[in-house]
Order: sequence, then structure tokens, then C-alpha cells
Amino acid sequence: MSTDVILSMRGIVKEYQVGNEISTVLKGIDLTVERGEFLAVLGPSGSGKSTLMNIIGCLDVPTAGEYQLSGMQISNQSEETLAHIRNKEIGFIFQSFFLMQRQTALENVKMPLIYADVPEKEQDERARRMLERVGLGDKALYYPNQMSGGQQQRVAIARAMCNNPTLLLADEPTGALDQKTGRQVMELFHELNDEGRTIIMITHDIHIAEHARRIVRILDGNIGEGALEDA
Repeated sequence: MSTDVILSMRGIVKEYQVGNEISTVLKGIDLTVERGEFLAVLGPSGSGKSTLMNIIGCLDVPTAGEYQLSGMQISNQSEETLAHIRNKEIGFIFQSFFLMQRQTALENVKMPLIYADVPEKEQDERARRMLERVGLGDKALYYPNQMSGGQQQRVAIARAMCNNPTLLLADEPTGALDQKTGRQVMELFHELNDEGRTIIMITHDIHIAEHARRIVRILDGNIGEGALEDA
């Protein structure tokens, strides 16, 4: 695998048992992502994009095929190892933010650092630095209910970045935001990508996908670039 390739999938299949039937959700996915890419995975509901996201994010494992992340073979790892990989390698950004409502912005951003056993003083320094980076240095002691949706998503982005992960994995990151705020979040993604951060964004919205540098389309468990109809 090339040193610039951080994610490689070959022949990824995912099957689920539904009663007496086998449902094949992913049908032999091949995908390569290089360091510094901004990739959108575009597909409608039921296309398999959420299943693919879960495998990319080490939240699930494939039924068959090979997945490597940063040179590590992911497909057959234990749950304990997958949890370590998730914390170290992947920064998650979700549509619903998933902030702890009784914790300040600073405390929310620190959470991955606590799980990584980073010393407390360094936790504060890194978390404050990340909040500054997303334009919320003055909101460190605010609670989520004191912030707008766009500010909450920026806190979530700061949290995702604080462990300096190999990639940022964003699931419908503007889905809970109005258009203007969504554009501002996409502008932040562009800035982060320009700084060299690798971003994979999962979305059903072609207009959001067009913010990425590259788009792959997923439909009925198959993936392609330009070969499938726009979602």
C-alpha cells in the first residue's frame, strides 16, 4: 500500500441475517483514500452508505473483504482493539452533535483525551487550542444549550480533531443546520482540508457533496465514481 494511502478497502461485503434470509447490504466495495483528501460518499437512504460509514469508522466489521487503515488490517480485530483504533485514528462528527448536555464546551472537547489517558494539563491546553481553531475560544465554559446549532457542531468538530486523528469522518454534518450555518460548517471543513486533514463525509445531499474534492456514489450496495446516477 502506498505511503500516501491511509484507507484501503478491497471486496468489502456486509451481510445481515433477517429471519431466514441473508440480506447483502454491501456488495464488494473497493475504495482508496489518500492522505489529505476531502471525499464525499453520496447516496440515498437505503443505499448502504451508513453501513459503509460504520465499517470505515470501525464501529462494525465486514462479512468479507479486506480493510486497512494507516497500514493496519482492521477486518479481524477484537472489539478492544477497534475501540483503541476509533479513539486514536478517527474523529467522528455526527448530524446530531452528540454533545454531553451537562458538560461545558471545553469538557466535551476533552472527552477523547480522557479516554486516551492524556495528562490533565495537556487535555485543557489541547481542548482550548481546538476551540480557538473553530472560532469558539470565548465559549469554552458555555453549555450546549447556551449555543446555537452551528456552534454546537463546531464544538463537535473541535472534539473530533483534538486527538489529531488520521481522518475526520462526518455523517450528514449539516443535516441539523439551516442553509447558512451549513455553508459555514462546510467552509470550516475546507479550511481544515487545506491544512492537510483528511475528511470523509457521508451525505445524501448532492449540494453538500459538491463541497468535497472527490465524490463517490453508492447505490444498492455498489460504489462508483461518476458511473451511478446522482442521488
